[in-house]
Amino acid sequence: MKKRFGFIFILVPVIVCLLFSGCTSTVKDNGKTYELVVLNTNDTHGADLAANDGTGGFASQATFVKQVRAGNKNVLVLHAGDVNTGSSLSNMFDAEPDIKCLNAIGYDAVTLGNHEFDGTLEKLKKQIALSKFQWISANIMQGKTYLVKPYIIKNYDGFRVAVIGLTTRRTLTIASPDKSLTFTDEIETAKKMVNLVRSKEHADIVIVCGHLGDVAETDEHETSVKLAQNVPGIDLIIDGHSHSYFAEPKIVNGIPIVTANVYGKYVGDGVMTIKNGRKVDFIWKPVEITTKDFAPDPEITKLLEPYVQKADASLKDIVLTTTAPFPFGQKLTRYQEMASGDVLCDGMVAYCRNQGICIDGAIANGGGIRSELPAGNVTRGDVLTMLPFDNVLFVLTLKGSDLVDLFDFIGSVKQGAGAWAQVSKEIKYTIVYDAQGNGTISGLTIGGAPVDPDRTYKIATNDYMAGGGDGYAAFKKSIDTFNSSMLLSSIFIDYVKSFKRDFTPVTDGRITVTGGKLPE
Repeated sequence: MKKRFGFIFILVPVIVCLLFSGCTSTVKDNGKTYELVVLNTNDTHGADLAANDGTGGFASQATFVKQVRAGNKNVLVLHAGDVNTGSSLSNMFDAEPDIKCLNAIGYDAVTLGNHEFDGTLEKLKKQIALSKFQWISANIMQGKTYLVKPYIIKNYDGFRVAVIGLTTRRTLTIASPDKSLTFTDEIETAKKMVNLVRSKEHADIVIVCGHLGDVAETDEHETSVKLAQNVPGIDLIIDGHSHSYFAEPKIVNGIPIVTANVYGKYVGDGVMTIKNGRKVDFIWKPVEITTKDFAPDPEITKLLEPYVQKADASLKDIVLTTTAPFPFGQKLTRYQEMASGDVLCDGMVAYCRNQGICIDGAIANGGGIRSELPAGNVTRGDVLTMLPFDNVLFVLTLKGSDLVDLFDFIGSVKQGAGAWAQVSKEIKYTIVYDAQGNGTISGLTIGGAPVDPDRTYKIATNDYMAGGGDGYAAFKKSIDTFNSSMLLSSIFIDYVKSFKRDFTPVTDGRITVTGGKLPE
């Protein structure tokens, strides 16, 4: 009997040890040093294939990840959101090829980004069902339950890791999430989750994989920087949304923040050193993914092949029939209002309004339109020839006074310059040119009224112009910037598909030119 009780006496502390936080203390406190390799991407936006310059593409990314796994025992692969919305290939198949590539590469978790909510909730749930990795977000609720898991736990030999997902509440204004969803405060949610995974899940290492952004788009925007400033207990923040390029981690309040630019052009490669259950070091660098450095993986190439073939065949799809060409002449979109510019800008406005954005108008640079569209059947390929650049739609919020400055610049642009503006039907004005070709704008109205310097206006444009390209410096004064990540060519195609057959391209006088000179 004494022996039996003695055995129980010895066993009880062991059981207690296994049940509570001290259960792994003999492992954590063994003095050994462990390494965790963390690979991170974000904002791939349908960039399934390598770009024309050979950068990016899931096939080359897969090769890089395989090489890292071959040389390291503990590897964690994370994506900080915005798988959706970008290339025609991805858009056409609702990101099915993207998700299959992420499955094949072996991602551990992907955070819900704002562009995951560009479509219906039904579409998103189909994507979730197709995924072999875990979607995560701790601050999106459907009723009283999480839309997806708030975090994942990964057990490694010698340590335990929690990865918490967070999604920017900017999603409520820059996307169209289902009305059944609620978004809780990112910082308050993070505080609760960090405490939960440390106290109840006994995580040694806590990583936040957040689609937050490091650049504040509004005063209320809770960025990854604000998260680091306000939430203790985080070992690493993997960020997305802002498309920033980091050459090294941004250290805020002792917490490293990393992000990997956009379109899969880079993969973040981090090594965390862990000793006695604590992070003691973290080094990180961005690795440029190119077909030259990382030969495309045959498995991924084969996976994408049928999608590429279908997409190539779709270039012959008829998207519009016309009674006459959309004229282009000698780059006339740089000299006067043109039907192609009208339809493009009106399509940008229509897209925004379909997304629930209260837009005031759209502006595009005439130099972004490169050819005419033919009379008769217009194919998807014709549109991509007319709009060959991978420009995406941005929505900028400008003070009325800054909008006046913007149109003063537009009036000063010489005819023939690529910066010459095409606008949507909500915007009307006259440009008066003198004998030297210098122009000024008069009679500017937006929505039928003069610009009010004391109100704000939402203007759609492209990413190039939003960044100040072609001299549009006034756009950089935006007080609230939204990157739709939607290609202008796709917006144009979706818009003209709604037109009646035998559409006649015309202009409506939204831009009047006086005293100008057309090319001979």
